[in-house]
Amino acid sequence: MQKICKNCQAVFEITDFETGVFAKLGVPEPTLCIDERHRRRLSHRNERKIYKDTCDLTGKPIISLFSPDKNITAYSQDAWWGDSWDPRDHGRDFDFNRSFFEQFHELELAVPHLSLMNMYGENSEFCNITTGNKNCYLVFGGDINRDCMYSVFNMGCTDTADVYWVNKSELVYDSVDLDSCYHILYSRNCFSCSEGAFLFECRNCEKCFGCVGLIGKKYHIFNVQYSPEEYEEKIKEFHLDSFEQVEKIKAEFEAFILKFPHRSALIVNSENCTGDIIYGSKNCQNCFCANPGTEDCKDLFLSTNSAKDIVSSDHIGHKGELYYECMGSITSTNCAFCLYSWQSPYTYYCNLVANCHDLFGCTNMRRNEYCILNKQYSKEDYLALREKIIEHMKKTGEWGEAFPMQNSIFAYNETVANDYFPITREEALKQGLKWLDEELKSAGTGPEIPDSIRQVTDEILNQTLVCQKTGRTYRIIKQELDFYRKMGIPVPHFAPETRTEMRIKLRKPPHVWSRICSNCKKPILTSYSPDRPEVVYCEECYLKTVY
Repeated sequence: MQKICKNCQAVFEITDFETGVFAKLGVPEPTLCIDERHRRRLSHRNERKIYKDTCDLTGKPIISLFSPDKNITAYSQDAWWGDSWDPRDHGRDFDFNRSFFEQFHELELAVPHLSLMNMYGENSEFCNITTGNKNCYLVFGGDINRDCMYSVFNMGCTDTADVYWVNKSELVYDSVDLDSCYHILYSRNCFSCSEGAFLFECRNCEKCFGCVGLIGKKYHIFNVQYSPEEYEEKIKEFHLDSFEQVEKIKAEFEAFILKFPHRSALIVNSENCTGDIIYGSKNCQNCFCANPGTEDCKDLFLSTNSAKDIVSSDHIGHKGELYYECMGSITSTNCAFCLYSWQSPYTYYCNLVANCHDLFGCTNMRRNEYCILNKQYSKEDYLALREKIIEHMKKTGEWGEAFPMQNSIFAYNETVANDYFPITREEALKQGLKWLDEELKSAGTGPEIPDSIRQVTDEILNQTLVCQKTGRTYRIIKQELDFYRKMGIPVPHFAPETRTEMRIKLRKPPHVWSRICSNCKKPILTSYSPDRPEVVYCEECYLKTVY
């Protein structure tokens, strides 16, 4: 069945599998295409914008997701999880003369919020959506790391900085999509590589530089073999301690990458799957960053550790089953239109509920059941009122729609939506969205940053630097400077958030296009859009070029 998106007018298809999930959950078919659905959900996810704040319960200083101007009641993690308050104290009756979304938004602004999602950390106060980190700074979405900085979705890493989706690696800098690597710089899409720099789509390589598509090689520079002695001498000529030289090599390497065919999609040990970056999955259509155990899903963006029968959701998994339009939700079943539903089955239209079940329209609750708008009911009264509210939402046109972007607590450019679906300030305001106006200085002003790490003194720790690209101000911390010196790499001339934005742009978007294999001419689905310059091969043709 084909439908037309009510926002962008794009034509999209509803499959029989989706219809089956909708029937199990008792929800209607979507009115938006998948890109618009992803964008709407992600507009409620702030990963990286954090602020100094005060716990509204204890009065102690905290780090919070909510800037002071939002007037959000925020509790520290210990206070929020504690028993000294009850979210049901903010419960209210449902008013059938008003819309559901209006009433939920008012409740959301009144109930105390969890300041950060940062569990079991040690000396890692400035991290969010993380667990088990030690001595980490500005790590977001990354777990079980040690001595890491300025990174997003790094897992099980030690001594890394400025990475995005890097797992089980050590001494890695400014890299994207690496696994099991050691001492790697400025690289992308590599597995089990060590002591190299500027690598793209390489596996099991050691001491390689500026290489593309190599497997099991040593002592290669721009895909040319050298002797060990020649390699070591040649590497010295690149002067990787110099910011100017690194930026020059980056540009040369991007041009070099285009000389090689690119694989249409990375789908490994999987069956009947489409999308990109899929491992150990089965029957997954249009899914991206799907990790082992993802099965019978459609339109997912980031799933992990077992996800089944899920449609149109993101950042989900850990034995999650039967979700629709959910974000950041784990270890539950029968959930729809939820943001951060943790171990909370049978929850609909909830935001941040943990260890609960059978909730509707609740926010910031833990260990509760049979509540609507945070008000407690008996099981019988809950089920009866829930059906009445659903009928009301059908009349208002709200039933089946996720939380509106306009009701997000966060400014659009504070959220992940702006990473993957960027718009301008003017466009955001025109759409009724919030926008965070940053305090910027003129790019290129501020203290002069030495070109080489060898020229940098500890005085830089006392300076406020200005990003050469955006005008954002930033500081260098001692842990960071020690890392640059150990790695022999220059101090960055761009602010941390600017660097993250640049790395995200190096990844392909969560979207596929129909193209033709540049070699055998058969149809393929790929995240390389037709207007991009890469030469794209189907999986069979690509493997023939590298093996």
